[in-house]
Amino acid sequence: MTSANGASLSSIETWMSRVAAHHAQSISVMDVTRRTGDFWAGFATSFRDDPRRTDDAVLNRLSEFVDENDTVLDIGGGAGRLAIPLAMRTRSTTVVEPSDSMVNELRLAIGDAEVENVDIVESGWEEASVEPHDLAICSHVVYGVEDITNFMQKLHDNARSRVAIVSYMESPQAHLAALWEPVHGDTRINLPALPELVNVLWEMDIYPDVDMMPHRRRSPFESPEAALDQIARRLFIGGNPVREERLRAALPDYLEPTSDGYVIRGSKPARQGIVHWRTDI
Repeated sequence: MTSANGASLSSIETWMSRVAAHHAQSISVMDVTRRTGDFWAGFATSFRDDPRRTDDAVLNRLSEFVDENDTVLDIGGGAGRLAIPLAMRTRSTTVVEPSDSMVNELRLAIGDAEVENVDIVESGWEEASVEPHDLAICSHVVYGVEDITNFMQKLHDNARSRVAIVSYMESPQAHLAALWEPVHGDTRINLPALPELVNVLWEMDIYPDVDMMPHRRRSPFESPEAALDQIARRLFIGGNPVREERLRAALPDYLEPTSDGYVIRGSKPARQGIVHWRTDI
């Protein structure tokens, strides 16, 4: 990637530029409610999971980084799908989460799991004040972080033993990018993801290991109408009748029926990895 004057950008500058451009593009089509409200309102309930599950490769790998005497710091931990099961295996976990709707789901999940060693810091990571923990994790959060170096450095500085970041190879909504143009009239700028993150860390003189995990199957849409509703929210249509009609007209060319629902035609499996490094050596 190059700057306006033709000079090559560093990996950090490229990351920051892409995130800023993506956010500007999103904000330009959002209604006021989406720009100023809780982004995860209406989505938070889908981030709950069984804390006693045994078939989650990511959770099982993260569990190998800790023992019963360790503490875990979960940045952007949402509804606790990792923090709660890790709390069951460790001395305690702390979740830093800015979304009110996610915090509400997290409190419900803590109560349902009957755990008492999960602390909640209702804040964005950049503003949060926390004590260092043994393991700092961050799952599917960094894609939209513009000031990536300060975010990463703060993670590093608050992990006594290790940092572990879970990320997809492509940003979570990249498979919907093709629908942006017929609805909004320009090419979608996708957020950076795991490959770009590794390059950023190298420029910061951090040299992580990367453990690739089994891909996550994208949940199919139950029907074309369900696809329309969910994709409209992801494309920030916000009840705009003109944009909704554009999406409705374009969608048949992008939806593919399967035995258990509808998927975006040609979309790849959601491949993910854990980027991790020691902080105590």
